[in-house]
Amino acid sequence: MGTKPYNLDCSGKRSERVSILGKEIKSTREKMEKETRTFIEATKNFSLEWIQREMSSNMSQLRSEDYSENVEIGKDGSKKLSRLEDLPLHIQDIVEDNLNRDDYWIHRNGLFQADISHDYVEFKKEKTRKDLTSSIRMILGCAAEIFTDLKDENHEVGKDRVWVKERGRRKYICVLRFSDEMTASLDRYFTMLEELFVLEYEIKKVEKEVRDGEKNHEEI
Repeated sequence: MGTKPYNLDCSGKRSERVSILGKEIKSTREKMEKETRTFIEATKNFSLEWIQREMSSNMSQLRSEDYSENVEIGKDGSKKLSRLEDLPLHIQDIVEDNLNRDDYWIHRNGLFQADISHDYVEFKKEKTRKDLTSSIRMILGCAAEIFTDLKDENHEVGKDRVWVKERGRRKYICVLRFSDEMTASLDRYFTMLEELFVLEYEIKKVEKEVRDGEKNHEEI
């Protein structure tokens, strides 16, 4: 009988610890969501600057091609040039559609495995980085589709080892370096991800102790 107050006291402290950990987890997820938005917004700026550079280097060449010699080609060329010039207006929606996906951002997933190893955390970080990089290559490919349309249909941009077709879409395959802002944001996200994994592991551990303590108390 003398052990009951002690067990109840320990159970109360553990329950309080669970509550504190739950608040920390909620706060960490909220901060990670803000960082996700920071990364997406930085990618919008990065993609827009990249496309504008590509446009600057291609527009003079494209405009110099004599579409006027053939009325049909001229109309088609003007229409495609208009698509290209409108692309910066749509890049924010394109980035949003490609990057604002729950399967890319681990903090949006409420389920975490019980045993969390360092290798597992590194695997999840690397997978996230690869998924985001692949998606951004696709985003840049939106501009490539238009550039290719504007050039000779027999000319394949992929021959210069810059683009490939993947899932029916053009994909940039040269070295892709994130902007400093994107890199810093993703690094902050991964730091918080490590913290989240530790918190999730700790709360599962304490919750188990609470359940075990309640079970033992019932048996006394």
